Amino acid sequence: MTRLLLLLTLIASSAQAQTAVVSRNVNLREGPSSSSNIKETLHPNDELVLLDAPKTNNYYKIRAADGEEGWVYANNIDIIDAALSDSSPIPELFNGCSMEGETGYANRRLANEKKNRRSAPAASDIDANATLTALLQPGDDKTRWSDTRAASIVGYVYNVKLGSKETVNCGSEDSTFMDTHIELVASPNSSGGGVRVIVEVTPRWRWFMAQQNEDWSTRALKQTLQGHWIRFSGWLFWDLEHPQNATNTHTGNANIWRATAWEIHPVTEIRICPGSPQTC
Repeated sequence: MTRLLLLLTLIASSAQAQTAVVSRNVNLREGPSSSSNIKETLHPNDELVLLDAPKTNNYYKIRAADGEEGWVYANNIDIIDAALSDSSPIPELFNGCSMEGETGYANRRLANEKKNRRSAPAASDIDANATLTALLQPGDDKTRWSDTRAASIVGYVYNVKLGSKETVNCGSEDSTFMDTHIELVASPNSSGGGVRVIVEVTPRWRWFMAQQNEDWSTRALKQTLQGHWIRFSGWLFWDLEHPQNATNTHTGNANIWRATAWEIHPVTEIRICPGSPQTC
């Protein structure tokens, strides 16, 4: 049986169990202690099923994708919450693609559902502390914010470009059904890859804005936003695929092109600041 089929079988047999994903190398031990024997080592993005939700000595009892059971250190895994339900005129099935996209990995399915959120955050969802300045603060920021919250940040748009083929959009290569990738910096003089914050416009929100006669195509956004101060609002999202590319989590990596793995994704509102950031 393949790893994927085994994982799906394990999840189906534990319908009420929570899913988790390994965030950094962690040892699977026989007991909830660093002195317990090591059964195997688990690696980032390995998927787990929690067998006992309460922690013991800061260890969780889990079942790994290969069926092995044991205990892992809680700080080295992420508990994946069920995606938020919402009510929205944006269709759940879009271009034949579901909210979870097209992937065999449970952590990516749940991440894709969050990327594809169809409801705009309410004022009470906005984390007022999540400013561009705060997002750029150095240090390991993995737990600094929550993807159940939203943000409204002002930044200078350094670049706007078409995203790439991704599982979230079921691998579409049509630009209409690909994300728009927008890079923000704190100043027009900031250009290094390690000082950028990424915000993303999704095809679902592009479609919704078109119903309001607003053009959120990548081409239009590049023409109207690049080189200007803009306020972006939307849901906070930790992109589990890019901590290794972010200054805050992998300083010194040769492939650094962002400050943080935190994004606004999806963007649900865009407002141009007339002249300066203070006007927003």
